[in-house]
Order: sequence, then structure tokens, then C-alpha cells
Amino acid sequence: MKRRAFIGAAAASAAAAGIAPARAQVPYQQPFLQQLNVGVNVTLSGPYAKFGSEVVRGVQSAVDEINRFNAPISYVYGVRVFDDRNQAIIASTNASVASSDPSVIGIVGNLTADMTLAALPKYANVGFAVVVPTVTADQITRRGFHNVYRLPASDSDSGRLFASAALAGKHPVAALAVALDGSYGFDVARAFVAQAKADRHPADVLVFPQSPPVDPAAAARTIFDREPGYVFLAGKTAELGPVAEALKLIGYTGDFGASDGFYNADTITKYGTLLSGTLVASSMPPLTRVPSIVSLLQDFQREVGSITAFSAYGYAAAQLIVAVSQRSNASTRFSLLSAMQRGGTWTTLVGNYNFTIGGDPLVPNIYLYTIGKDGFTFAQPAIRSGFVV
Repeated sequence: MKRRAFIGAAAASAAAAGIAPARAQVPYQQPFLQQLNVGVNVTLSGPYAKFGSEVVRGVQSAVDEINRFNAPISYVYGVRVFDDRNQAIIASTNASVASSDPSVIGIVGNLTADMTLAALPKYANVGFAVVVPTVTADQITRRGFHNVYRLPASDSDSGRLFASAALAGKHPVAALAVALDGSYGFDVARAFVAQAKADRHPADVLVFPQSPPVDPAAAARTIFDREPGYVFLAGKTAELGPVAEALKLIGYTGDFGASDGFYNADTITKYGTLLSGTLVASSMPPLTRVPSIVSLLQDFQREVGSITAFSAYGYAAAQLIVAVSQRSNASTRFSLLSAMQRGGTWTTLVGNYNFTIGGDPLVPNIYLYTIGKDGFTFAQPAIRSGFVV
């Protein structure tokens, strides 16, 4: 009997017996989910490599958390990392390379102000939304680009918020903000003084040249001669810490305040006793006092161990990009940028955000810590919002 006739006869016999012919058994296959990538363009070579790696670990941890617990329906998320090597031409080129990969929908970067500024025109030209996790320099959001979103408070916002919080309740006190003329410090100092004056405190800025290196004793004498009652150190520990020490040695008895450049381990190690009780500004919230992130924080700590400001803000930057993608169903860099430009409120590990048209937080905030010989102790937020308890 021919094969076709045999099959037909078998089917007819089965039908006559009331038996349905068996169907072929096909194993169930999980539908393929498109992967969308968060690009990370930071410095991973040279002296800044440690900090760039911390940003990457934060981004990766956030993406892992989202994929693990949010049951992706349409997309899974990944990370594509680019090393700008702290070279402007590479930072810009990396943006072009990322744009050639249609799976990269947004960028986290860059690590420093110079690299971010170098890459911003290219990000804008290729249609990337870029979330800035670490750079506080005012210029980042003053170049007129409408595709940049900064998470930490700008230098000017930080100085203004610090003056408002740290000098609140004090009798009018002569405040002197001290800075060097380098890339960090002056904008913080200038905004501090403007706010102090608005709050009816006599205030002024004293700027020293960064090169040649400032002589701590000579700088201290210049400051002391101004007879301030409050000295705001708007700079870095290595540069202005010795000036504070020299001021104490010649008899200064007033209070100190310090900008974010003093929120580091060196301040505690070298000046913990000298500056005991001094308020220091930081964009980093006390994460253990944020009720809304308890479970996230535990998972994050398991992945990275010690959480730093770099890893925390990398985590938040990735959260922001993925949240916008999920809420708007954005699957390309153009649709993601369009969704971010339409605005909204976004919840992250380090705060709740919506943004001005220029890309700064609409309601920026900083957190004040006191210096002690054993570490930093959280004192208060500059603005009480309920995010931190």
C-alpha cells in the first residue's frame, strides 16, 4: 500500500472508532524578549578608574534588580559599557559608537565635567538622553542642551542650600566663603554668599589662586584679618584642609562649614578632631534612613558590598532610564528622549526627581553631616521632603 493511502486509511479507522488523531507534541518555547541596553560612558582607565567602575557597578546592579523582580513582559534590560579614558575625543566618539547600536536607548555619563562637556554636543546630535550621575559643575546644564538630566544638585544649588540650612537660626554672623580659582569651588562659594546676604548675614568670597599651590599659613592670615565668624570651605580636603588647620593655629575660634569636596575619608582621617562638629554638604542621602528603599538597599549591598556615592548615583541613573522606558514603552533612544522631555516624576534610590527644561532637578536637595573623629553623622536635609526620616 502506498504511504498516502495508508495514512488516510489509518485516519479513517481512528475516526470510525471515535478516536481523534494524535497531534505532534511541540515543546513550549519562551517568547523572545527584546533586550534594551543602558549605555555607560565613563572613565575606566587611569587614576579615575576606581570611580568609573563604581558607577558601572551601580548601573549593573540596578538593571539586575529590575530584570530579577519586575517580571519583564516586553523587554529585558542590559548594560553596554564604554571607557572614555578621560580623553575628550574618546568621550565624544563613544557617543557615536553607542548610537550605532539600536539597542542602546540612553546613556549614563560621564564621570568628570570635562568629559561630559566634550560629549554633550554629540549626545544631542544623535538623540541620546544622557543622565549625569556625578558631575555638579554648573556648566553642564547651562549650555542649552535639552537632552541632559543631572541627578546631584549643581554647585550653585549646593552653596545656596547649604547657606540657608547651616546659617538658619544664627544671629547675623560675618560669613566668609573660601575657594580656589580652579574648576570646583567658586560657584559653590558665590551661591553661598548670595544666599547668606539674602538671609541678612554679612558675607563675602575670598578666592586664592590654585597655581602656584596656596600657602596655608599666608592664606590663613588673610582670612583671619577679615575677622569672620563663619568660614565656609568651598573646595577639596587636600587643598583647603591645611588652610583650616593653619587658621586654628593662629587663633580662629569661629565656626567652619564645608562643601561636598570634604565629604570623604581623608577629612575624617586628617581633620576629624580639628573640624569636629563642622557641617559638611553632600548630595548623598543617608540611605539607611530612606524607608522606601529598604529591600532595594539590601539587594544592592549584597551585590556591591560597600555602597559609595558613585555606585548609588549610577544605580539611580539606570533606574531613571529604565523607568522612563517602561512607563512610556520607549524602545529607541529617540522615543526615550521624547518621553523624558515630556516630563514626569521619577523615584530612584537617591531621591524623587522631576527636571527643569535645562536638566537640573526641579527641587534640588543636599544633606548635611557633622564631622567627628570616627566618621560623618547625618544631621539634616537642607529641605525636608519626607524622603529621609
